[in-house]
Amino acid sequence: MAERAQILDELRTIIVETRGVEDDEVIEKATLFEDLGLESIDFLEISFRMEESFGFPFPTDDLGGIMNSVTENSTTDDVTKALNALESDFHMKFDRDAIDGADPFDAEKLRDSVLQLFTVGALVDFVEAQA
Repeated sequence: MAERAQILDELRTIIVETRGVEDDEVIEKATLFEDLGLESIDFLEISFRMEESFGFPFPTDDLGGIMNSVTENSTTDDVTKALNALESDFHMKFDRDAIDGADPFDAEKLRDSVLQLFTVGALVDFVEAQA
């Protein structure tokens, strides 16, 4: 499997070509949606390109299910399951206590907090975990 730096370089190329951002903007800490301005259609394109480059896609359907499971009518159990899935299925690393909107529950804040977890580094982590 490729080294982390090689994975980052390949993801950088994919993101630059998909979104048209500058190379130096695509750093591990950059959030995909806020810092790099990705839209959901861009994220789908990146997933397809990841499959071409690495041999597997980012599971956007599963992610959509997770994101849609957190609504105003969600229970604490729903939120816990969603956060567990991000950790186990997407190999995201985060401090649950730092997730705004989880406790006390606020669906909009929680959704925004979860979107902040989607960084370039999180994609690198995901690719590394597939090896």
